[in-house]
Amino acid sequence: MSRWKGIKTIEYTQSCEEDLVVALGFFDCLHIGHTKLIESAKLLAFRKNAKCGVFTFDNNPFAILGREDCGQILSFEERLTRLDDLRVEYCIKARFDREFSQFKPLEFLKRLAKNKFIKGVVVGRDYTFGAKGEGDVELLSKWCEDNSVELIIEPFAEDDGGKISSTRVRKLLCDGDLEQANIYLGQPYFIIGQVAHGKQRGRNIGFATANIEYPQDKLKIKSGVYYTRVLVNGVWLKAVTNVGEHPTFDDMNFNIESHILFYKNDLYGKKITVRFLQRIRDIKKFTSKEELADRISKDVSFALDSKM
Repeated sequence: MSRWKGIKTIEYTQSCEEDLVVALGFFDCLHIGHTKLIESAKLLAFRKNAKCGVFTFDNNPFAILGREDCGQILSFEERLTRLDDLRVEYCIKARFDREFSQFKPLEFLKRLAKNKFIKGVVVGRDYTFGAKGEGDVELLSKWCEDNSVELIIEPFAEDDGGKISSTRVRKLLCDGDLEQANIYLGQPYFIIGQVAHGKQRGRNIGFATANIEYPQDKLKIKSGVYYTRVLVNGVWLKAVTNVGEHPTFDDMNFNIESHILFYKNDLYGKKITVRFLQRIRDIKKFTSKEELADRISKDVSFALDSKM
């Protein structure tokens, strides 16, 4: 992750006195198709001596639309971190609610452009906006022409399976195909969370863990044991992370527990970033704590031997 921390966050109706080129979309996971579009916006901003802004929502639109099954691949905080890593200068955020969902396309553009100096817009060729997605690139093109705004329409990022999309990334993460998901994401999938007190079971068998409660509106990736790295005080440390339930202890609470190798300090209350590198195995119910400890020892050896 970048330490640049140059990104500024503004409401989409808020004024901005700097010239802007804006990439429009949801950007819910910032896969390689999204980052390609953002790089195009950064290049256009450079040509126009403007700042690059990316529009996104600070909540989960799917929940408002009654699709609670579609959890966020990246939370708003995680997207903001990724955008900062991409050296985007402005995050232009909106709250998706019933009122927002009913805006006509031109009303959305009017509100977006109010008190802003928008010099360019970059979108994917399937971009839609406004109530029921009634706005499309043809309407956007007309609006840009009328308002002397340069428009760039980017083609899809594709492979043999077709368009690389958030839907495909979501399915890969839910199926446990972390390797392919990370290829589409252009970097390892990651989760940011605050360390909370757990039940001390890992500590009692010799493998203390940093525990994160799984956010309610977050996509639940496939449960399992993963080789990860955890960002602690600016350093990426190797870890073994359990995502999901704890059947050995008859605990069906879905959370994240990371055993950070050779780390002994207290992390309670601190935010950590867990970067997922490889899926090691499924979760299983062991017959004893000793059998579980032996399996975790093997997981730790896997992490130690990994070159990633």
